[in-house]
Amino acid sequence: MKQKLTILFSLLVIASFSFGQKKAAPEKRRLVGVHLNSLDVTTPMVWKNNSGPKTLTGLKEQDLGFSVSYWQTLADRVDISGKATMMFHNYSAIDRNQYSTNYNQIGFELEPTVNAYAFKDENKYNALVTAGLGLGVYSNKFGEYIPFGFGLTANFDNDSYIILQSQYRFSLTNDVMKNNLFYSIGFCQNLK
Repeated sequence: MKQKLTILFSLLVIASFSFGQKKAAPEKRRLVGVHLNSLDVTTPMVWKNNSGPKTLTGLKEQDLGFSVSYWQTLADRVDISGKATMMFHNYSAIDRNQYSTNYNQIGFELEPTVNAYAFKDENKYNALVTAGLGLGVYSNKFGEYIPFGFGLTANFDNDSYIILQSQYRFSLTNDVMKNNLFYSIGFCQNLK
């Protein structure tokens, strides 16, 4: 009986060591990207007020901007990103109903986010969920928002990526900016 317990214990120790071996860490990717953005403040207002059909605003009625971004892998299916954005939108008149002839129609934003992917990075196509905190200066007033959204990535040989994102941005400062929908298409390059 003692021999059987010794053999069983030995097998358990060997098994625990074999399962305890570390796998090779996935290659940490670092990306730098440029993005074309679109901002929609009309659709969330229509949905909230129930004042019209539940459709999205057309691209002609949206405001455009661009971003530069940095993406860093944290774990197998999780990364962080930082985005610096410049949007061309009249925040004073549209979001705050303050008409002024001396206004700045540009908003500057910084947005760190955490991104979780559905599949491993080496897949050709991948879906992601993103959430974070955004800070910005909008027509000389500071504002904050929480971006939450979804995206798709296309991977070209783990070297270049095309990223499509859609976010609902919950404003934490409603007197500065309204809740909005934010769309982005970007091209990112891996820094090796």
